[in-house]
Amino acid sequence: MERPRPRTRLEDLVRRSQRTIEENCTMFNRTAEQMGERASLSPRQLSRWMTGEVSTARPVMRRVAERHWGMPFSALIADPCLGTAEISTLPVTGLAVPDALEAAITMAAHESARHAATAGGAVDEVSIEQVHADIRRLAARFAETPPIHVLAAARLARDSAYRLLERTRRPAQTSDLYLAAGQACGLMASASFDLGIWEAAEDQARAAHTYADLVDHAGLRAWSRGTQALIAYWTDQPRRAVDLVEAGLDYATPGASAARLHGIRARAWSHLGDRREVTSSLRAADTEIDSAPTGECVDDLSGDFGWGRSLHEACAATSLLRIGDFGAAAARSTTALDAIPDDPYATLVPERAHIDIALGRLGTGHLDATIDALEPVWGTPIPHRRQALTGRLTDLARTLTTSPVAGERPAIDLRDRIEIFNAEASQIRALTAS
Repeated sequence: MERPRPRTRLEDLVRRSQRTIEENCTMFNRTAEQMGERASLSPRQLSRWMTGEVSTARPVMRRVAERHWGMPFSALIADPCLGTAEISTLPVTGLAVPDALEAAITMAAHESARHAATAGGAVDEVSIEQVHADIRRLAARFAETPPIHVLAAARLARDSAYRLLERTRRPAQTSDLYLAAGQACGLMASASFDLGIWEAAEDQARAAHTYADLVDHAGLRAWSRGTQALIAYWTDQPRRAVDLVEAGLDYATPGASAARLHGIRARAWSHLGDRREVTSSLRAADTEIDSAPTGECVDDLSGDFGWGRSLHEACAATSLLRIGDFGAAAARSTTALDAIPDDPYATLVPERAHIDIALGRLGTGHLDATIDALEPVWGTPIPHRRQALTGRLTDLARTLTTSPVAGERPAIDLRDRIEIFNAEASQIRALTAS
């Protein structure tokens, strides 16, 4: 018998989690404990939320639900077929008000810009400027924007570029719009990467490179090859990652762009266990970053397209950890954290660095110090739990199972906490992929 269509987005999330109602309630109650909230969800109450029988809940329950499932309560109990724009118009309650209002206001602004761009039957420079402005803002705010929101906004910008391309034959405008489309695809590649949707990330990165080729933009070529290399690294294709880095270095300008690629190459070689190549790649990366005061990789874009000292040191630490050089890795992670105030491109560096510090401490057998190092990570909101975090935590949990302390109660509790943290993130990823 065909399973009935889910009545709410929450019911869809719970089904996809492949956990019982009782298990979902237990995870909800753990989230409440982590938040310091006095809230407890019963199977009966969760069932009522899932069926849409209720239209509101106590403020404390809404706060925990919104943290636990990563979206406003009004969206959780809405029809799962509603799109992002329709959800943004739903009545909102409790702490969801500021976020929902901002989403609705932003959506209205996008609608105005899109309509203005198509008015009058001609492509004017202002319309093209609007597309580039949208992409600049999105790139700059990448770190604080949940990946699913980046995907939606970048797609709007890309589609605006597509519509304008259909209406112009001027070479200069065509070039500008192809570059905008490529940068939008690059942002969607990063967001798909952060959600662990590898095929989509690869397709978007390849599209970004194609557009870069069309307009002969060296910076975007190098960046997109580096992103493809990162995807290969995370999907256990380190040899392919090395090849992609080499292809990217053909286009990279000296400085941050080259430093990023050498850093990614070090990570690929660390996956292959070649200490000599890791050392050589890190030496080349250090030389390049020392000559890059601004750290920008692609034109005047910042945020996700940037590469500064903090990101550089965090990337180096990851390579050193994999080859077992725990002392050097700890030093690099500490430097990464110290460099954050002066690095405008420190996307997710604090969480990544703390996990790498924890991995280093675990490698030297200090379980208590490992647990302490992870404390700043647990407060990461569900929508912001990117692959760079969950993947590292998975590595840490795997290391725990083979360490001498594997059977100790704190180690078992830590593995459980990592499982819950990552499972909550996977619910958002399942929703995005649907």
